[in-house]
Amino acid sequence: MLSVVIPANDISSNIFLNKTIQALKNIENVEVICVGHEEAHSRAERLNIGFHRASGKIILFNHPRSFVDPEGIRHLVELSQSLAETHIWGGFTHQFDKSHWILKFTSWYSNRVRARFSGVLYLDHCIFFHRELWKKDIPAVEIFEDTLLSYHLLQHSRPKILPFVSQTSAIRFSKNGVWRQSLMNQILKLGFFLKVPHATMNRIYEKGLGLNSIVK
Repeated sequence: MLSVVIPANDISSNIFLNKTIQALKNIENVEVICVGHEEAHSRAERLNIGFHRASGKIILFNHPRSFVDPEGIRHLVELSQSLAETHIWGGFTHQFDKSHWILKFTSWYSNRVRARFSGVLYLDHCIFFHRELWKKDIPAVEIFEDTLLSYHLLQHSRPKILPFVSQTSAIRFSKNGVWRQSLMNQILKLGFFLKVPHATMNRIYEKGLGLNSIVK
């Protein structure tokens, strides 16, 4: 079985999530686990809860604003049924739902450079892994939980980028502007390496949006 964990449950207001749920209903041997904001504040905590509820051999952390090609989901189901190698993990080929050269470059860099050289995948790749690779819960940070998850999984093997597309909402770029959001992302990455408190970085990232967590 493949377990799909989605750290959100706002189906009615999220087109991507609604589309994902409908697509998964048509695929056999898939269990869907949605964990909403009412159960945990941070996305890291919601992913932890989802993992512990999951029963599948392969776990897929599906970004709530990403839609994975159903053929990619079927590929993971097959992988879960025939897998002998337990060290496999990775994500799907990232693509935004809007067309802009910066967004295309961001996806290219994420797929071809960051994944290949640093081995870090962000959650909008929709990260999958064999359940035996989960040795401990993700720290209850408010941002960069996907980076910390990647660091943990990298202790076992390098990530594999599957050729199936994970199309992700560009809502942050649409709301904040492409240039401003791109600059913010780079500043936050620097803040992560400088060990700026994650709550501070999350307030900057979520200001006016509240997509991953509700910031007052």
